[in-house]
Amino acid sequence: MKGITNRSARTILNIGSSALALALPVAAQAQDAPQEAAEEAAPTNSEIIVTGSRVRGEAPVGAAVTALGRKDIETSSAVTVDRMIREVPQVFDLGVSENSRGQSGGSGNITYGNSVNLRGIGPYATLIIVDGHRVTNNSRSIDPSTIPSLGVERIEIIADGASAIYGSDAVAGVVNIIPRRSLDGGEVLARAGISSRGDFHETTLGAALGKVFDGGQIMVAYEHVERSNLSGDDRDFFTSDQRQSGGGDYRIVRCAPGNINANGTTYAIPASGLTQANAGGLVAGSLNKCDELTNQDLIPRQKYDSVNSTGRLELNDWLEVFYDGFYSKRTFYRNSAFSNARLTVPQTNAFFVRPAGFAGNSYTLDYNFRNDLPTNDSSGSAQSWQITPGIRAKLPGDWEAEALFGYGKTRDFSGSYFGVNNPALNAALASSDPATAFDPYGLGRTSQAVLDTIANQVFLAPTNGRLRTYEGRINGSLFALPGGDVKLAAGYERQDFIVALGSARGGPTTPIAFRNFGRKVDSFYAEAYVPVFGPDNATAFFQRLEFNAAVRHDKYSDVGGTTNPKFGVNLVPVDGVKLRASYGTSFRAPTIPEIYGNSNNIFGQSYQNPAGGAPLQGYALSGPNLDLKPETATSWSVGLDFDPAPNLHFGITYWDVNYKNQVLANLSNLAILGTEAQYAGTDIILRGTEAATRVQQLLAQGVTLAGGSFPGGSAANVALFVDGRSQNLGVSITRGIDFIGSWRTEIGAEDALSFNVSGTYLTKYRVALTPSAPLIDRLNFIFNPLKFRARASVTWDHGPFSARVLANHVNGYFNNLTAGGQSIGSYTPVELNLTYRIGDRNATGFFDKGMTLSLEVRNLFDIDPPYVNLAPSGNGSGGYDASASDPIGRLFAVSLRKSF
Repeated sequence: MKGITNRSARTILNIGSSALALALPVAAQAQDAPQEAAEEAAPTNSEIIVTGSRVRGEAPVGAAVTALGRKDIETSSAVTVDRMIREVPQVFDLGVSENSRGQSGGSGNITYGNSVNLRGIGPYATLIIVDGHRVTNNSRSIDPSTIPSLGVERIEIIADGASAIYGSDAVAGVVNIIPRRSLDGGEVLARAGISSRGDFHETTLGAALGKVFDGGQIMVAYEHVERSNLSGDDRDFFTSDQRQSGGGDYRIVRCAPGNINANGTTYAIPASGLTQANAGGLVAGSLNKCDELTNQDLIPRQKYDSVNSTGRLELNDWLEVFYDGFYSKRTFYRNSAFSNARLTVPQTNAFFVRPAGFAGNSYTLDYNFRNDLPTNDSSGSAQSWQITPGIRAKLPGDWEAEALFGYGKTRDFSGSYFGVNNPALNAALASSDPATAFDPYGLGRTSQAVLDTIANQVFLAPTNGRLRTYEGRINGSLFALPGGDVKLAAGYERQDFIVALGSARGGPTTPIAFRNFGRKVDSFYAEAYVPVFGPDNATAFFQRLEFNAAVRHDKYSDVGGTTNPKFGVNLVPVDGVKLRASYGTSFRAPTIPEIYGNSNNIFGQSYQNPAGGAPLQGYALSGPNLDLKPETATSWSVGLDFDPAPNLHFGITYWDVNYKNQVLANLSNLAILGTEAQYAGTDIILRGTEAATRVQQLLAQGVTLAGGSFPGGSAANVALFVDGRSQNLGVSITRGIDFIGSWRTEIGAEDALSFNVSGTYLTKYRVALTPSAPLIDRLNFIFNPLKFRARASVTWDHGPFSARVLANHVNGYFNNLTAGGQSIGSYTPVELNLTYRIGDRNATGFFDKGMTLSLEVRNLFDIDPPYVNLAPSGNGSGGYDASASDPIGRLFAVSLRKSF
């Protein structure tokens, strides 16, 4: 499949820019209306469709919608849309995350993107859409950062099962990124931030132009964001020796200088190096110990360039055309730790040193290549673009018909170029010629030519995807009841997705081999809204009563069909009080990489030892599972919205999700041994001879070792095996309470205080890691959904000046992955935001409109993440929990925002 060409990538820019060029000559004369008023509603003659319902003009019945509007976006300390969404308490950083890849879904995140995991239920259980329709993806997940924040009108989040409305993936809920259609003028943004320690920085530059005119609108936004890397070497809590914190000593013995192991007797190689001349100084039983992950990034370096555009044009009084589109390219670079291995050194080695009393022909030597080989860093990019034009026609009555066509492409690439060539290494270890031999004794005598042949293994992983979508839908009133009009929305959708999963492992000239897959989905849906009581027939305790019923059938070309209903009810017994409830079923089709595997290889990895001490060397299998089935879920909720006074609002929701047949993948789960007992009888984890036999069987079948090396160079020495393929293993029951509260009060002519609080409190999270295993309580355990997350803020508006203090809270929880367990403290970083507005935003002139200056301090008190007694991991965490805290520390940022 062809990749994205420059011509294709410029398609959206050409469309949006050309249309904008036609509209802008009169922009300077069209500033009579205040911009704030223009931003309040999208310029369209149609009623707004709110996320969670297809019925025009009606909010979702039975469910609550969390909305982040332009003000929330502008005051957020986050620099990309994905990070803004992660500020919502219901969003957990588990799975697809740039800094925490150790949970299910993390192994496929080789381009270090971010996605959304509502309630922590699953890495792919939240559907992300743009303006109500699906968008192209890398066949695994969607990164919301593809849309620039300047081009977003609002973000709507519904944390409720919605497969009856939107189809697959909407198990935990839906995130709808609604692009800007109301910008009438222009806006530029510049922002720069740096950590107080000077080791991390981020910058943003962007611009948006829009024109609202009689009968239409046009908008284009562009944003460039850069975030530096954060090295684990710059954070003292990311260390293997955690004894000073009351934890374990997780240092390893594969060091530089290394350790000889001769028939079970160890000898630490001295720092000055080792030759036969000083071999008499070797001390039997001595060991060098060291950090395994020196040089590894906690956060990779990322650069984002994103643009989006929208447009609408009324052709006559009953027909209009519209479109939205985007293009995004994100590049990344992640520094890796130095490679290490247990070498077998034969006596034929040109530099061989024989310890006193040793008469054997070879011994093993634990070694780190930090002084010999470059780190095997990974770098690459994620590109995507899509254009979705549509046509909307008014029909008799209040009926409308719409047709949309979406076309988009994705091209992801990840590469590393300095992997260890094990055959070349073993040949150099066996060589008796100093010119071609490898020196493992710390004296740097290996020739550069030999080192170049040892560090030459590449891993190239491109993913090319193409999506075509077709949608047709109708919307209108069927008939009138005393409580209002009964409305219907119905439609058909088709998705045609193809993906090419590429891989090259081996020498520098290894060609990339692609595996091509396709999936087609045909979907039919209908949704009815029935108002029983409304303004015209309200009565005591029934000011408003409305019902909603939806059903959707999806037929997949590869995993079969499914039908899912949903029902909702709202009751307003008295003004200011609304009771609501919902019930529905949802499903998620397994992704193509879950079915066919990202690769078919064995990877050597270091696993957290639950008994304490240095990590254990194990070997994990990545590969296909053609028997995967869709996940299914049943969810219900009840809630109350209470508005006792003007500007005072409270909302509470109790929810329940019963999730079955969950797909779990343990390729990146380096803490899996802490739950080993739950995998009994599944062959997911094998030890001893069973592990060695399984690895040898896989090698005989043609599966190759793609990462690391076998102990002593032989698979017969393997003592731990993990089946990391995707499997229908999990069952979970999750229950909890969401709450929100807001109050604004005027304390003077130009003074106002605003108070906001929101959070989620889980009451149950019970999970069975296999279909036959009992349900086990995993609520508030590390790398699982935590019991309590909340966010609270106080804002003081004083004329042109605003000050906001915001606190994010994560409760304490339990680390069950270490010997004896550990209670982990809570984490509550505080943010401060000071804003000053110069000029009048409602003015008409470029200079008169002024600008907004902001100073932000993130993590105001520079608190470190709570200490977590875990060995540092190549997939995140270690000394801290990357899924529940931020390693950056205090960060200062200044921003300038100019409207015109």
